[in-house]
Amino acid sequence: MGITYILQDGLFACLAAIGFGSISNPPRRLLPWCGIVGAIGHATRTFLVQSELHVHIIIAGFIAGVIIGFLSQMLAHRKHCPSELFSFPALLPMIPGMYAYGTVQALISYLQQHEDPITAPRYLDLLIYNGTMTLLIILMLVVGVTVPKTLRLSR
Repeated sequence: MGITYILQDGLFACLAAIGFGSISNPPRRLLPWCGIVGAIGHATRTFLVQSELHVHIIIAGFIAGVIIGFLSQMLAHRKHCPSELFSFPALLPMIPGMYAYGTVQALISYLQQHEDPITAPRYLDLLIYNGTMTLLIILMLVVGVTVPKTLRLSR
């Protein structure tokens, strides 16, 4: 994994964050900032997970969420707008789609094969694993992004 891969990951996350940001109809001048925050957050998570550090995706998501939260707070102060304008679009590309898809796929397979004693436990295991991973990753993203806001409120 090289710097090119991280930059490419950040670019695609930037485009996705701008797209998600445009849905909430913010001022156009702020959309590039949504993309930059999204790119930095997603590239951070990708670097942590795929580098030699081998940080677990749940912890990497929390760290990326904290970075997104701090960047959003800083931009909100400078641009005189709510921090959520930057943090929500930046978080959306980080939703764990493969785990969520695996959860739904395992649920459907389990419901179709629930009486088969050989395949049913396998699908149930996949359902629990993918569902738990999806929930924990999303939870840590949300907790991470709220940490900077909580620290600012306590001052």
